[in-house]
Amino acid sequence: MLCKKVSLTVYYDIIYTLILMKRFCFLLFLLSSLTIIAQSTQGALSEIGFYTMDTALDEAAIEKELKTVFPDAVFVEESPEVINKTMIYIEAITEVEEDYPAHDTEYLEYFAEGFSKEQKDQLGDSQNAFIVVLYYKNKDVFTHTKKLFDWVYKKIKNTDFIVYDGDVREYYIPETWKRDRVDAWENGIPNVLQQLTLHSYRKYEYCRSITFGMQRFGLPDLVIDDSPCSNSNNAGQLLAVIAQLLLEGNEIKINSLKIDLDAIKSAEFKKAIDDIVYENATKKATVNFNTSVPQEEGDPLNIIYQVSFKNKDYENTQAYENETYKNLFGIEDEITHVDHNDEILAASERAKEKLPELRALFNEGLDQATLLLKAPFAADDGRNEWMWIEVTRWRSTEIQGILQNDPFYIKDLKSGAKVTVQQGDIFDYILYKADGTTEGNETGKLILKYGN
Repeated sequence: MLCKKVSLTVYYDIIYTLILMKRFCFLLFLLSSLTIIAQSTQGALSEIGFYTMDTALDEAAIEKELKTVFPDAVFVEESPEVINKTMIYIEAITEVEEDYPAHDTEYLEYFAEGFSKEQKDQLGDSQNAFIVVLYYKNKDVFTHTKKLFDWVYKKIKNTDFIVYDGDVREYYIPETWKRDRVDAWENGIPNVLQQLTLHSYRKYEYCRSITFGMQRFGLPDLVIDDSPCSNSNNAGQLLAVIAQLLLEGNEIKINSLKIDLDAIKSAEFKKAIDDIVYENATKKATVNFNTSVPQEEGDPLNIIYQVSFKNKDYENTQAYENETYKNLFGIEDEITHVDHNDEILAASERAKEKLPELRALFNEGLDQATLLLKAPFAADDGRNEWMWIEVTRWRSTEIQGILQNDPFYIKDLKSGAKVTVQQGDIFDYILYKADGTTEGNETGKLILKYGN
């Protein structure tokens, strides 16, 4: 028996749509602003919201402070049609619950890192809020965002104020704002690992990963669609690499970008990348883009570029996606030779007894879970090579999925290929749950014990 060892870590963020419907007037204002940004290549903006509890911030005082930070700024009362200079919109909110309510506690579980329960409760009870929207030309994206971030920290330091970063839709306390906005810069360039937010979520049988926060740097946000959910980590890593390269001045030319991980300038970013790259990686790839992407509900209100994995030499986009990840990050994939003994067969029988339950679970909707099954594939020498597939469709006893392993003994089959197997042939399963735990793969432990 030929078996592949699977080593997958799947992490999901839950994506939320913009649900602040009570912020109607300001939301219309912001939508108008972001529509201008999405249609323009000449400007950018940053939206910052302060929740100041019992403290009311004075508009005249804030205007005076911001005028010191941005001497050439003009203050506006409506969204500009063209961003040809630095402009600032400010608004004090006294009816927070009606005009600028914070998200609910479920949202804060995901997008309020470092908050205590007391701080989350304070946020919901805040009696005052203040909005700042900074508009600036593309040539000023780094200087102006850094100045804004520093001013925000000066404003919230040693207070109980909470900041809402409207570009990434996350909440910050002073400590996390300093870490992710003030300190995460190197030679005047931000580290995207702190600056951006990545949302990954299941969309039908595949997963979708998208960035939030590139519009404040005058750049498109990035999305990967129709990706196997077990690729969510790699998809996020690729989007972060592309974003960092764009921030460092690399340009997408003719809808294409050449990636070389060794060419990244940020030392902190490179250190993080080195920790997840295997020795067999080439660290290079060429990535193509679809630059005409319609926005979906909940997407950043920005130009969006979709990473395209269409390639005439590959049967499907998922296969070329896997090839791209292998080139950039390398792969850890081993084969174990083992005979079926009674202990392994008994463990497999227990897994097979779970299959009807797993089929029902899959067809009810996995949401943030991912299901892998181990199935036999006919090797070129007549034996079976046992590999994992990520299930994408399970009707009756026929199962469709995406192959997770590169075969050792099947020349014309690669990981990422769309395959069909029969329920009666399944040997084991792995269920990756939304809470990070896993179930199944009892045979895997035994194969490692008795293999080779």
